[in-house]
Amino acid sequence: MIAYTAGAVAAVALGFFFKYNTNAALPFLDSTLTAFSLVAQWMLTRKYLENWIVWIAVDVVYVGMFIFKHLYMTAGLYAVFIALCARGYFEWKKSRTSREVIEAAGA
Repeated sequence: MIAYTAGAVAAVALGFFFKYNTNAALPFLDSTLTAFSLVAQWMLTRKYLENWIVWIAVDVVYVGMFIFKHLYMTAGLYAVFIALCARGYFEWKKSRTSREVIEAAGA
């Protein structure tokens, strides 16, 4: 999908920007998470079911990054976000399946 390619290109570009223009501790990791958060948000607005998978992946890495930085409360918050994303995924999937069954019965 072109969104993943755009996310990767944005991650590299932002990574170099952060590395040479800021004092960011983890410029490439931070830029990758930022870029793919934007990809996930774009997918969410388009109602792609897979957006939840991207959010979960991003949030898992965020938890690790925040633990590495000793930001335990923030890591806990992102762990809650993972649970919310999992619930969102299963609710959307259930809704999609129900809608497909109703459409198939009406056809």
